[in-house]
Amino acid sequence: MTKTIEHRRPGPRSEAGQSMVEYLVVVSALVAALFVIDVDGRTGAQHLADMVRLFYRNLTYFLSLP
Repeated sequence: MTKTIEHRRPGPRSEAGQSMVEYLVVVSALVAALFVIDVDGRTGAQHLADMVRLFYRNLTYFLSLP
């Protein structure tokens, strides 16, 4: 009498941890790019804040035109 071994594919539950690790790697890279890397003595977050301020200033100027 021989027994056959069934090969089952891993279900979605066993693969759930992989995407969490991938998200953690991506978020860590974004945090490093925004807060750690200095460009001209300022971080990426400071550059981003300046660009948002400039955009808001230009937008309010455009909206104030007659």
